[in-house]
Amino acid sequence: MSNKTYNDLLCNTSELIVEATQADEAVYEAGSAERSTFQPLLSELRVRYTVLLLRLDAVYDQLLQPQKRLIVKRLLEACLGRLLEIKHELVELHLSDYTYDDDEALVKLSVTPHEAEPCIPQYFVREREEEVERRHNFITDTLRKLGYEPPKPKPLVLTEQQAVIIIQSHERARQGRLRGQFMKEIRLLKEKGRDQKGEMSSSAATAIQRVWRGFIARRDTRRRKKEEQLLIGMALPAYSESKAVARSEEVKQIRRNLQKEREIKFQDALVKIEEQLRAQHGVKINERIADELRRWISEYYERTGKLPEFPSEEGGGSRAMFSRQGTGIDSDLSKSSPVSSKDSKKSKESKDKKNNKTEENKNKDEADDLKNFKCTSSAFLQDMVNSNEEYEDIWKYRDDDVIQHEEYDKDMIERDKMLKIEQEIRNIVDEMMRSELELLQAAFDRDRAHKGKKAKKPQKKVRRGGKKSKKKKEKDLTPDRTTESLFEELVTNGIIRPYPFVKIDDFIGEKSYAASEWRGQGREPLPCLGDIRQLVKEYCILPLGSETVRASAPIVRSVLITGPSGSGKKMLVHAICSEVGAMLFDLTPANIVGKYPGKTGLIMLIHLVMKVSRLLQPSVIWMDDAEKPFIKKIPKTDKTDPKRLKKDLVKIIKGICPEDRVLFVGTCRTPWEAEQKLLFQCYSKVIQIPRADYGSISLMWQTKLHKAGALSSKLELSCLSRVSDSYTIALDSVLTTKRRLQLRVRALTAQEVAVQLSTLEPVYAEQDSAAESWWLKTPMERRRQRVLQRLLELEQENEEKAAAGK
Repeated sequence: MSNKTYNDLLCNTSELIVEATQADEAVYEAGSAERSTFQPLLSELRVRYTVLLLRLDAVYDQLLQPQKRLIVKRLLEACLGRLLEIKHELVELHLSDYTYDDDEALVKLSVTPHEAEPCIPQYFVREREEEVERRHNFITDTLRKLGYEPPKPKPLVLTEQQAVIIIQSHERARQGRLRGQFMKEIRLLKEKGRDQKGEMSSSAATAIQRVWRGFIARRDTRRRKKEEQLLIGMALPAYSESKAVARSEEVKQIRRNLQKEREIKFQDALVKIEEQLRAQHGVKINERIADELRRWISEYYERTGKLPEFPSEEGGGSRAMFSRQGTGIDSDLSKSSPVSSKDSKKSKESKDKKNNKTEENKNKDEADDLKNFKCTSSAFLQDMVNSNEEYEDIWKYRDDDVIQHEEYDKDMIERDKMLKIEQEIRNIVDEMMRSELELLQAAFDRDRAHKGKKAKKPQKKVRRGGKKSKKKKEKDLTPDRTTESLFEELVTNGIIRPYPFVKIDDFIGEKSYAASEWRGQGREPLPCLGDIRQLVKEYCILPLGSETVRASAPIVRSVLITGPSGSGKKMLVHAICSEVGAMLFDLTPANIVGKYPGKTGLIMLIHLVMKVSRLLQPSVIWMDDAEKPFIKKIPKTDKTDPKRLKKDLVKIIKGICPEDRVLFVGTCRTPWEAEQKLLFQCYSKVIQIPRADYGSISLMWQTKLHKAGALSSKLELSCLSRVSDSYTIALDSVLTTKRRLQLRVRALTAQEVAVQLSTLEPVYAEQDSAAESWWLKTPMERRRQRVLQRLLELEQENEEKAAAGK
């Protein structure tokens, strides 16, 4: 696509941003209202920001102009942060982690459920490709030095009898082919010797004609039927990347290479232009600022008879001094001044009034608090509005050589650099003026015979009451070691592990399409695998990808992913790491057994993991069998010492700061065996992978068979999906290399797959019921049940009072 395409797309997206931010501000200004009022508004906003995220990601990935890309990135990060904020608002609104798509919002905005699922911005990994590749190579090289080889397919081991049978079958096939070729040559020789003068009878010609025309008609009918099914989406085309898609990817890659070239030129221009401006205007700016300050100080002294207090650099320096109103004799009341006695009396009276409320009013207020909802302020909305206004002012209606050729704008660079140079020179001049003022004050004091007095120092800000939020700094146990040596040590001990590249969209599953209607009826719907995929994106992937979003968005420090064996827990962990290019730290009890022994070794292990995870962020700290550290009684056969990290897990998780792009992920199969209080102290969010529903299983089979080329009309997908319920789909054991070669001749049947499924262990009903009862004990679910129970009690009390009044 051309530059005009993406510029037009950005213009249209800017208009959509205006609509979304106006709707967003209206929701925030609405204040407190009933929960049912906010639900459709927030759901619509979530869909709007999801669409904006997709469009901004496409623009940022392909736009060439480097200065315009900076604004687009700010818009993209603000949109992403606001989307996560709305997600947490909806969680508080519904008291459930699952925020299903609102049907009315999808219809109003003409968006499909698939488009309403947030996309993963491509710049998460693309802007760090070299760094991610370098780390991956370092891990591979370190493991190779230790003698570790990547797993290879096991060689086929045959018995003597099996080998003889294979050799016999191949030899007989060879002899059969030779015999067939020999007989064909004999037949051709006989046909050549026949008399060619004989004429074909009319009945024979009619018979051949009838067979041929029937064959042609049936072939055309099958072709038209297949085209019609492809047109209406009842059949899938052959799984092969089309030339158009391949060409589109080539064009995108060419534009990405051009982006890198323009970015290099832009960075070089920043350095050169700054050097030129500094050499040309630096001395003049220095003299001008010094003259202005000296003149202002002399005028101030003539007016007041004393020297001014020069603000510190943190307080704004000379700019803040110029912005002061009046002569400085009268000062406003300090923010830290104590509360007056009148105000304290008023506050006491208000407290007494609140305490004297009747029980009826308390119940009424409690009911209002439970039924009403108020949106919190956003850390990203204003930034999005400002960035969009900046784009509209500078770029939207601009049409010159810079826009046409997508080169950097020199005038913009000069303006920005002049501001930067002036601020740097102002800081230097301010420091010089502070020293001059101190000398002048000392001379002034000497003249007035105040030798014992010193120059007045600026008053320190008095901190208001309350405990200091000063965090105790952790002691660095490895101050003299480099990051590379710590990295190598953790790789050598198997704490940092390589992982396969997996996309989150490879976790196949349908979304719950009836969930919105169920919630409208007051029932809590069950999530599907597509909802789990979306939840992993919103809690794990999207916050980790951007440093700006992570620092300001609602923080999720730890996530517990539960589900039966083979449900895809490990795949989701690998997908989280792959989508953001994160380092994977494995603290599974079975992995750390025998490593860093003793109490001092455990302290060193925790220190290394926390330090290196911050240095190499984004990072994912993973613990498989996450329930084992909290099991009351460990089996005697378990030699992994799972309770080794029990006391330190909370410390590790609480040590993750908002600015740290670090996530702790636990996976387990039987969370109900652990002590629930300790388990939920560690993990703030819980994601339970449910048993796959019919729609998800059908989609899985359709996708996998389509990729394998085994999808045919003879294969009953509906029957296969019903049969494979409660089983983990394993297609590789059925579609061997030999069977793939036979697909053109003999289509795959559901019976072959069913025979293979019968050898696997299903998810039993007892495990499902145990998981369901455990889910009702999770903190979010218990909180939701308490609110519903309390609302029901308040309604019953109001009905009883109304009946008694009659």
